[in-house]
Amino acid sequence: MVFRILRSDSVSVWNEEEILRRFSKYRGIIDGTQVARYLIAKTIECVYNSNDSLKDLEKLLKEKSFEFNELLEKDIEELKNRKTSSNSYIQLAETLAIKYLEKCIFCERQCEVNRIDGKEGFCLISKDSYISSAFLHMGEEPVLIPSGTIFFQGCNFGCVFCQNYDISQAWKGKKEIENIAQKVNPNQLAAIAEKLVDRGAININYVGGDPIPNIHTIIGSLKFQKSNICQLWNSNFFLTDKSLSLIIDFMDFWLPDFKYGNNECGKKYSGVDNYFDVVARNHKRVHEEGSGEICIRHLVMPNHIECCSKPILDYVAKELPEAVMNIMGQYRPQYKAFNYEEINRRPTSHEIQEVRDYAEKLGILWKPVS
Repeated sequence: MVFRILRSDSVSVWNEEEILRRFSKYRGIIDGTQVARYLIAKTIECVYNSNDSLKDLEKLLKEKSFEFNELLEKDIEELKNRKTSSNSYIQLAETLAIKYLEKCIFCERQCEVNRIDGKEGFCLISKDSYISSAFLHMGEEPVLIPSGTIFFQGCNFGCVFCQNYDISQAWKGKKEIENIAQKVNPNQLAAIAEKLVDRGAININYVGGDPIPNIHTIIGSLKFQKSNICQLWNSNFFLTDKSLSLIIDFMDFWLPDFKYGNNECGKKYSGVDNYFDVVARNHKRVHEEGSGEICIRHLVMPNHIECCSKPILDYVAKELPEAVMNIMGQYRPQYKAFNYEEINRRPTSHEIQEVRDYAEKLGILWKPVS
């Protein structure tokens, strides 16, 4: 038997009727009345050759996605009794992901380096994946606790205020990654996930750094995982439409960042082009085509209420009505933020309250998870 001490709000949050409605399938997986999406995907047989062209594999992926979404309408007992396929939808997605590694387009930087041959793009991760830690996280949003959190080394962003810079930025050019992180293959990653389940995790939370450079390893691990556990994508969400297609049917819960309300701030502080356009597109797609169970994290930054916070809230209210938001007041200047006078301080209580009041005015559900 697993004993764990939980924050009181991780229990009381489920008394919120609207939280139960919006996260009903996730709650069902916790209670055993729903089947995790990846387990359903493992029952879908795929016939293909690994030497098939990208175009043919992508076409088959779309067909299997359609088949998957039809299965979601089936009775729960029928889903529980389906047989796992020896060559499943999961394996098809992994095959396609590995092909993408030959000219990497996982994130919207689209470095197009051959990571299979050991080349590295901005994230400085080749074909291998590394984790810095894996543990039961008790500090996440109350609906997620205890979260089986797996931190991947490396990131496709270069945020000047990064609070996890030790695993996403600081090692670049200074240390060999093998000296500071554990290399994992899909089987090993699955074993880590299953161990977290045994310890009482109610979800497997892929984070970092960022999980985007590790899509191939994460999908591959799903072949070996067996538990009926929520798969959770915790990311900056700056991934391409093609790479999102690889995981959109396998993730039960989405925990994306929404940092900036425009493209200019994304370029200035994270070094990426077209930030808002890309991230807004991806949020909308998982809201409409994925599980739709989303908790968006927005970090309130000093002097960025009008340019970032309010435009984000406007977008969420209009385009993502079923999403829940965590409006976070934890920003503090870290890493290189001292070089930017406008963000070289904590947000004031007035700034945080202004954002929360604006969310309230727009009817966004934020209080239970913030």
